[in-house]
Amino acid sequence: MAARFNHLYKQYHKLVYHIALRITKDSNLSEDVVQETFIKAYKKIDTLIDESKAGGWLSSIATRTSIDFIRREIRAREVLIDPYNIETECLLSSTREEVEESVDISLFKEELFTEIKQLPSAQQEVFLLRVQYGLNEDEIAKKLDLKRSTVKTRFFRARKKLKNLYTLKYSA
Repeated sequence: MAARFNHLYKQYHKLVYHIALRITKDSNLSEDVVQETFIKAYKKIDTLIDESKAGGWLSSIATRTSIDFIRREIRAREVLIDPYNIETECLLSSTREEVEESVDISLFKEELFTEIKQLPSAQQEVFLLRVQYGLNEDEIAKKLDLKRSTVKTRFFRARKKLKNLYTLKYSA
């Protein structure tokens, strides 16, 4: 098994690296993706029956792993809304329009967050996982131990309630 794995690594590590680099656009992150891809491949090497399909198999693992890494990076970079950062952003803005737009966006985010807090907790949880953390329906279902259809329904209802709240608020 080790010899088979070493052969796969030697033959495909450059391909996996280039796939990761194309998706992540970061050489250091791509090296991490290569390492993680081959760890996953090593654990599942017994599932590879046809050696001629190893390139496609590894490409698929590399692509999914790269996307997972990007999602983790995005989540790590997310910053909660801090009203004191608005002032700093305003000072850095070069024109009055940019300052006004920055303040409007910050106020909108605060209002939206207040409206989201009014949702039932089950809908709120699904909505935040989908919108704020970028998880898809399957990932949310797995994380919350729910059916995919339940996640879909909760997200739809949360969006509908938020839309109704904003329609009532801004139509008056």
